[in-house]
Amino acid sequence: MKKNDHNSLHAKAIVIDGLQISNWSKTVFQNNQKGGVSALTATIAVHENFRETIRNITEWDRMFKKYSDLIMPVRTTSEIQLAKSFGKTGIILGFQNSVPIEDDLDLLTIFHKLGVRVIQLTYMEANYAGQGCLECIDAGLTGFGREMIGEMNRLGILVDLSHVGYQTTMEAIETSAKPVAFTHANPKSLWDHPRNKSDDQLKAIALRGGVIGATIFPAFLPSGNKATIEEYIDVIIYLIDMVGIDHVAIGTDFTENQPRKFFDWLLSGKSKKGPAMTLNHPLSNPRGIQYPGDFPNITKMLLARGMDAADIEKILGLNWLRLYREVWEK
Repeated sequence: MKKNDHNSLHAKAIVIDGLQISNWSKTVFQNNQKGGVSALTATIAVHENFRETIRNITEWDRMFKKYSDLIMPVRTTSEIQLAKSFGKTGIILGFQNSVPIEDDLDLLTIFHKLGVRVIQLTYMEANYAGQGCLECIDAGLTGFGREMIGEMNRLGILVDLSHVGYQTTMEAIETSAKPVAFTHANPKSLWDHPRNKSDDQLKAIALRGGVIGATIFPAFLPSGNKATIEEYIDVIIYLIDMVGIDHVAIGTDFTENQPRKFFDWLLSGKSKKGPAMTLNHPLSNPRGIQYPGDFPNITKMLLARGMDAADIEKILGLNWLRLYREVWEK
């Protein structure tokens, strides 16, 4: 393979996006297929309760049937590889909050049987498990949260800590018997945003075998809506230098075709005061990686930075695949 032949490298690679929360449609699925995305974690719940989440899973079942030429459900790493061989995008069901299990840990078993493989403990606010990153007091992981992590470890559900408070995060990393992840987060030392993660958190995740998904979400990049793919690649390289090549991956947090009211709902949570975090609407993803069809540009830019093909394949998907294998499969 020639050094600049990024297309053949991208076509060969297993490409995994650690998180998307798009307005799902045929167009979104086609864009992921165009970008060569082998699998992605689709957020199917944030603030929804048990019944509402079951309704969302039912809707995904309909989409799997309707768009079977574009997507397929995946629950194992072998199914991710199968999706790649079929030229489809494998969909991993995930929560960005643990509120769908309400106060009943037994519901984790039900959701696991329904295909859920990733659960974030909290979404910026406090819940039964612990504290979110925007809470004024971070009391850490609760007893319920510790039991939840134990059950997730037993069942094979990845613990996500992207929106979780500092103390709760550090305690969750220590509590989990299996590696955990920041599915979509950037370093706070590059851009001091409350949703970004401190160096000690990033290093703690990596030390226990976890993975960090670098995100393109503009609010978490220094240049915001004016960012470019070069700045995003800078984040990836910065993380590699900090924690090593085996612990860095892609977690775009694509929000394709989501309206302004969606973000207001997402960021308001239980508050009656409105969004807890200010976004500079209209949002604009970094130039060069503005939608999933641009995924090959990541491969192109990493090659241009002098990274070898084997390491690029780790960033594109093999690091996620290794983590999923360690967590999901007994």
